[in-house]
Amino acid sequence: MLTIRPMTADDDFSAVAKVYVDSWQCAYQGLVPQRYLDKLSPDGWVSLLKADPAANLIALLDGQIIGTAYVTFARDEAREGYGEIVSLYLLPAFIGKGYGRALTEAAIEHCRQQGLDAVCLWVLSDNSRACGFYERMGMKASGRTKTEAIGGAMLPLTEYLLPLA
Repeated sequence: MLTIRPMTADDDFSAVAKVYVDSWQCAYQGLVPQRYLDKLSPDGWVSLLKADPAANLIALLDGQIIGTAYVTFARDEAREGYGEIVSLYLLPAFIGKGYGRALTEAAIEHCRQQGLDAVCLWVLSDNSRACGFYERMGMKASGRTKTEAIGGAMLPLTEYLLPLA
């Protein structure tokens, strides 16, 4: 049975960090420099997770951590009153089985419960699988783009929005 809930200090931070590493190495192959993906380690994510565990939702399937979403108030001044899905990842073996949809719906509901106007997120522009997924979730590209340095490369990002009203 799938359970989605906020992360607590008692959860296995290493297991959640492994979701990040495995997901990045799978989803970003061919999009992010391979040498960067090969060097990813759970250690960096563990410290980020410990900084604010409750900002992370975790998806557990029969008690096993299979996914995570980092949800917060939008970090961009232009998106005041919005929630932001900063990251959303599943272990690769669980992609395409409806768990990503459930985790995204939980992240959106979290923002709705906070009384926010909309949800935004940024996705690698060349990640057609992720763009298609968010579009199927009802999100629309806002027309805003930016570039971000990842692994020594400047990569284009596209913003997606979903009104909550």
